Amino acid sequence: MAEKEQQHPHLDRTALVLFGTETGTAQDIAEEISRILQRLHFSTDIVGLDHVKYETLKSYNLTVFAVATTGQGDFPDNARKFWTSLLRRKLSSTTLSGINYALIGLCDSSYTKFNWAARKLDKRLQQLGANPLLEACEADEQGDESTDGSFLAWSPLLRDAVLSRFPLAPGLQPIPNDVVLPSKWRLQPLAVHESNNEPSRAKPASHPALGGLDDNTVTVELTLNQRVTPPSHWQDVRFMSLELPEQMTYMPGDALAISPKNLSSDVSTLLDLQRWNEIADDPIQLTATNPRQNGRSSLSDHNPINAREDLTLRVLLSEYLDINAIPRRSFFAAIANHTTNEMHKERLVEFTDPQYLDEYYDYATRPRRSIIEILQEFDSVQLPWEEVINIIPSLRPRQFSIASGGRLKQSDHGGTKFELLVAIVKYRTVIKRIREGVCTKYLAQLPVGSKLQVSLKTEGRFLTPNDLATNSNHILIGAGTGIAPLRALIHEKTCESAMSGLNVLFFGCRSHAADYYFHDEWKTLAEASLQGKSTPHMGSTFEVIPAFSRDQSAKVYVQNQIRARADLVWTMLREQEATIILCGSSGQMPKAVRQALVDALVEQASLKVDVVEGVKGPSGDADEPISSPEDAERYLTRLEKLGRFKQETWS
Repeated sequence: MAEKEQQHPHLDRTALVLFGTETGTAQDIAEEISRILQRLHFSTDIVGLDHVKYETLKSYNLTVFAVATTGQGDFPDNARKFWTSLLRRKLSSTTLSGINYALIGLCDSSYTKFNWAARKLDKRLQQLGANPLLEACEADEQGDESTDGSFLAWSPLLRDAVLSRFPLAPGLQPIPNDVVLPSKWRLQPLAVHESNNEPSRAKPASHPALGGLDDNTVTVELTLNQRVTPPSHWQDVRFMSLELPEQMTYMPGDALAISPKNLSSDVSTLLDLQRWNEIADDPIQLTATNPRQNGRSSLSDHNPINAREDLTLRVLLSEYLDINAIPRRSFFAAIANHTTNEMHKERLVEFTDPQYLDEYYDYATRPRRSIIEILQEFDSVQLPWEEVINIIPSLRPRQFSIASGGRLKQSDHGGTKFELLVAIVKYRTVIKRIREGVCTKYLAQLPVGSKLQVSLKTEGRFLTPNDLATNSNHILIGAGTGIAPLRALIHEKTCESAMSGLNVLFFGCRSHAADYYFHDEWKTLAEASLQGKSTPHMGSTFEVIPAFSRDQSAKVYVQNQIRARADLVWTMLREQEATIILCGSSGQMPKAVRQALVDALVEQASLKVDVVEGVKGPSGDADEPISSPEDAERYLTRLEKLGRFKQETWS
């Protein structure tokens, strides 16, 4: 290959750009990388990691990975199959030899396992013989300039490394940034058979963003949509019940992915704004503009979107494209090509310039301006409807932790019931505008009886039925709607009367009267435990320790209660070998809880005489002595490795 590249460096320049994403950020980065490589005269394919096999990499000169980290250092849902395939024992140190790659990881530094998915992938690729062109980039969403800052600093290094490994032919120059690159996908009117005047769908094309939920999608019915916070409370939180006629098995920690729809009023606004009403309801289809590249069959050769017989522009905008998204810089670059107003064009291009990154954040990200609002402000922009799929990002399913467990999982009709606790996202921005979450806004207005498309996600599962029998003691820590998966676990554990175990719930919220979710259930369970008798659904000892941050002058959070009950934490962890499960929003809460656990362990260790020599737990494993915060931190790290400290946090 090397000899061929030196003789004809401008021929057969092929690149595969793979992404693993939950929120779409890694995909957007992948598309930007693809454009960088296209300007270096590479023919590129962009696809999710799980849509390729590792053998596919050998068909390309270069592979670039953009991989987000989720949960406990995990791969995103659309990357797990690919990662698992790399772990097969039969693979050798030469399996991926000859493969050149680059990698960027995306994560949030509030995660304890920052960018672990990217780090694990980078290490494994090299173990299998792949050659990294340059050092991997680790982008941090919590950084001063979010992921953009890291990517913009790394992308010139990527460009230089690629040109060094794959030089351009003499006289051939990179395509300038002001030259519009050809689109990979395009919408077009549905062809009609002349013989019978019936629509005829061409061979479907596969856009990497579209398709919504996975193959395990089922249709459920909404049977309850009840607000559980007082009308006077600042946040609308819903308790929702969804029912499936068939039986489906799920466990605590599982989630439901729900594909939202845009409100018809928002769709109508965009159709009016872009003057698309005349073609809004005509049948259309998605096609790949270059389905075969360099004699190779493109990866873009199928897509479930084209299986829809009723596909129109209105349907596309309603169910597939996120018209209320907060756009990334690439959106401004795209729409700048579709205005004749020079002032508008200059301003839009400015938002894409790395040296004006702060202005982009001040205009789009911080005030949370939506795509519709931006198109209203830059009203000279007229997008060709055929290109809209390349410009507006896709609607992505949102995941909600399932709050039901045990007997609560069965509906009255013998089917399956899923209960959710959903905080409706609605807030006022710095420019005094109301913003609402796309999916929760959609769910909030749904009447009972509505049908929804959902799929079950099991990647965050806390335990298996066997775990319940062998590891029955739990310290559960949750804040806000993070109580949902913990409720599922509690009810799962109380399902069988023969089940035993110690269960302590630290739950943080603002007020007993406003958002102490499921408090009647906790009261019943706690009273039964104190009386030393079981109910038909109760077989384990249970204690709830609430933390109300606004019910007194001094704010009390879960971390304060953990320190206050340090003796209980010590007994549960060191003597009862309990498992910690922490659920809630990412950010400062998980860090504060971890520090409180460290403080509690250190405090109690100083009161114990025998900890210097180590303590034997019931399993016979020797717990290492704790005499400092560093010791306590190492102890918690060991619990993580043993599966006895689990976190399920989200932004």
